[in-house]
Amino acid sequence: MDTWPPLPPIGRPIANTQIYILDKYLQPVPVGVPGELHIGGVSLARGYFNRPELTQQKFIPNPFDNSKAKGQKSKLYKTGDLARYLYDGNIKYLDCIDN
Repeated sequence: MDTWPPLPPIGRPIANTQIYILDKYLQPVPVGVPGELHIGGVSLARGYFNRPELTQQKFIPNPFDNSKAKGQKSKLYKTGDLARYLYDGNIKYLDCIDN
């Protein structure tokens, strides 16, 4: 029986990018606990081209944006990936949780 080798950690966020691993209530999970991977920051995509319903579903207001600037809050991208923080600060991909 063929099996895939264990996947290496996906690492840490690149500069000017925020990574959050959140539970279903959009609260951060502790180190080692699985949650959905969310990405924010300047390298975040603008949305899904000609797919406004999917854009609204996958790009959510950033609940951690405390800026006082006028206008819209920044967004987080819900990746649909299950991940967890490792104790060394790296992120481990676990599974895909969306279709």
